[in-house]
Amino acid sequence: MSFHIFKNIPHSSIPKDKDGKTIDVREFNIFKILLIVFITLVSYSLPVIFPQTFPFTPVQNITMAIFIAAALMWILEPMPVYATSLAIIGSLCLFASDGAITPIKNYLKSVDGEHLLSYKSVFNSFSSPVIILFLGGFALAIASTKYKLDINLARVLLKPFGKKPSMVMLGVMCVTGFFAMFMSNTATTVMMLAMMAPVFASVSNEDKGIKALTLSVPFAANIGGIATPVGTPPNAIALGFLHGEHAVSFMKWMLIGFPLAALCIFLTWVLLRMLFPFQSREITLDIKSRFNTDWRSIFVYICFAATILLWMTEKLHGVNSYIVAILPLIAFTCTGIIKAPDIKTMNWDVIWLIAGGIAIGNALENTGLAVKLANMIDYSNFSGIMIIGIIGLTGWVLSNFISNTAAANLLIPIAVAVLSSPSITTGIDLSYSLIFIALSLSFAMTLPISTPPNALAYATGKIENKDMIKAGGITSVMCMVLSFILLFIISKI
Repeated sequence: MSFHIFKNIPHSSIPKDKDGKTIDVREFNIFKILLIVFITLVSYSLPVIFPQTFPFTPVQNITMAIFIAAALMWILEPMPVYATSLAIIGSLCLFASDGAITPIKNYLKSVDGEHLLSYKSVFNSFSSPVIILFLGGFALAIASTKYKLDINLARVLLKPFGKKPSMVMLGVMCVTGFFAMFMSNTATTVMMLAMMAPVFASVSNEDKGIKALTLSVPFAANIGGIATPVGTPPNAIALGFLHGEHAVSFMKWMLIGFPLAALCIFLTWVLLRMLFPFQSREITLDIKSRFNTDWRSIFVYICFAATILLWMTEKLHGVNSYIVAILPLIAFTCTGIIKAPDIKTMNWDVIWLIAGGIAIGNALENTGLAVKLANMIDYSNFSGIMIIGIIGLTGWVLSNFISNTAAANLLIPIAVAVLSSPSITTGIDLSYSLIFIALSLSFAMTLPISTPPNALAYATGKIENKDMIKAGGITSVMCMVLSFILLFIISKI
């Protein structure tokens, strides 16, 4: 997810006018909002003026205008991205549903009642199974941090890698990637960078290896998240569109994501060693922590292991990953392991962001707009794998500059409509296609603003922008190529 470290912006870079006075940043936001309103009104007017070119019904036209406004707000960010998601849900209810303002509702019922949305279905995006899946992941992350499971596991898992700098870096990347599979990649990066602080202090800034070690954490966190459906929001958004014959189990996702993540992390380790070789001969990680032995800690350890095991053995017991996700929530809240203050620390902004994406995606699908948009382009000159590759590449480019969750919200509904079109035969199951697109969104890590882990690593002051562009750019392209090769292999099986 895109992230801007406003607190770390030097005072000299704060915008000022010609007299040296600080300019109110809200002026820029207002300008952006006015620009968005203007473009949205123009986009709403075009189907009315040119009905042959844009054959949308009234409800579809309103939905299209809301979609364009959402896309512009997610890209330009005149307001927080989660606020945009709430605005989407409110706009759909007020202007395109059976709960709309009375004059609008009566008009739409008379001219386009077939496509009118149900306001209840719009609000249902807040209770989507995908939301529960993420809440379960948040619960595991909070409990494991609160009872020191994460840092103690890191201590145990890093021990076999010894003290050789390159091996320590490999260990750090493996541990970071593992935690990012089940925890927020941002939380994982915060934990690992904090744990590495003594190492940063002991290694000379003249040693190029410190750059490799610093970059290894965000890169491993970004890549590790692709291994499971709960690893990143784009994964969850893609999963929300995969149901029925295209449903993907937790284990099926891992069978694709985990080997790819492991290979990408290994090759990134090789790349970082080549770009920033170590001069130090030894690195010592001194993690002073021990597993707690009280009943609550032991209960957390058991629940963490049991939840992951249940996720991975879905076919054996028949309980889907969404239902499994609510079990740790129940267990931790009933036992007092997670209390009200802990619940308040959950990433509700991410939940709202995902809910907004689900709402606009469902609206595009339920109004039939997604299918119309998909059919406006002639795909006859493209092979199925080329279409999927172009969508994935578009998402990757977008995600380098905006939230990968926002990019997923924009692209995945359109991708589903395109790939489900009767006129297109990709030869690849929709589930594999969407998994590839979701993975592409997570590989964007070229700039400090591309992902929160990148921003956090940049904030340490151990790396420069050019270091991240060089290493992140090569890593991103490498991972994209590997995922495309994997998709090509799957298409031939």
